Amino acid sequence: MIKIEPLFATDTTQTRALLRHQDEPMPYETFCEEDALSLKGMTFWQHWIPCGLHLAPSVYVAKEDGVVIGLISLRSLGKSHSCWRLEHLVVHPSHRGRGIAQELLRFVFALFGSQGVSHFIAEVSDQNSAGLNLLGDVGFRRCARVNHFQVPSDYQEDTNSVDFGMFRLAMPDDKQKLYQLHQDCLPPDHRLIYEWVPDDFNVPDLPVDNFEKMSKRLIKKRRWFWVSQDSDRKVLTSAVKVTAHQEGDYHLEFAVHPGWAHQAPQIVAFTFAMMRRAGMRGMLLAKAFDYQPAVVEALDDAKLDRIGYFSLLAREHWQRAKQPRKLKLERKVGLAPIASPAINLPRHSNRRGDSTWNT
Repeated sequence: MIKIEPLFATDTTQTRALLRHQDEPMPYETFCEEDALSLKGMTFWQHWIPCGLHLAPSVYVAKEDGVVIGLISLRSLGKSHSCWRLEHLVVHPSHRGRGIAQELLRFVFALFGSQGVSHFIAEVSDQNSAGLNLLGDVGFRRCARVNHFQVPSDYQEDTNSVDFGMFRLAMPDDKQKLYQLHQDCLPPDHRLIYEWVPDDFNVPDLPVDNFEKMSKRLIKKRRWFWVSQDSDRKVLTSAVKVTAHQEGDYHLEFAVHPGWAHQAPQIVAFTFAMMRRAGMRGMLLAKAFDYQPAVVEALDDAKLDRIGYFSLLAREHWQRAKQPRKLKLERKVGLAPIASPAINLPRHSNRRGDSTWNT
């Protein structure tokens, strides 16, 4: 009998061995989370509280006779906790074809959907036809194409053409502007999927003493933004989010306002030059979506190594009302009272030939 239950610390050894059977291409940021899964067994207590209060990614395993044969993990994408991303979905090769992956998906859909989660998303490689078919069968649809790039180790940027004064480090006061910029960059249906809120773009206040100390503080914070601003309109025109999973492992995601698409090559060149100047070297990857063709073109022109095409899939979860409202038809209809009808009587007349009324 197969049971689905939260991941406990005693199961981490089996789950690490199970993750080695992920033979399909997957996004690199998902690969970086594998090492962190060994610590998620210590957060098993969060599975008994509402999902909106979860502090770490939620991991569930499928067991048969005490042996872990399947795993699914997902995490919230924002403060609203209405959109969750599937990070891992893997079944041991000896147990594939038994419908275990479908049952893991149905389990999380029922559990999280009953708590108000409206959307689930996943990134699947275009080469993974089995994964695309599986998610398509449970209601996912393709809504965007994701391009992943890697900066070569011998990459040489042209710093002479970079205007360093055009860009700056984002400050705490930029939270609302960052939120508005990302909303303007997203297609309308993607705004409904992610449901970002301004608090998703909180920026820490970093005192800048010197360039070297600032770089160390940025890496310690693990996430920051570089932005450009139109001073006349008081809006941000472009931004890049840098995520440091660990020292020497950086992920970039660009947002360029459609009205300032010509800035895409400039912010790409600035980001690579600034990171090299700050000594941030190592694994450097960039992600771009097809709804921002200027960013994809700028990364292609930079001659980066393309490491794969992925599809962004989304599933909308509809929750039926527990007590549907019923339309009541009142059988008694109240109408205003009808006044007494008037009676026309001929007037009495003494003239000859006129009709009279004899009483």
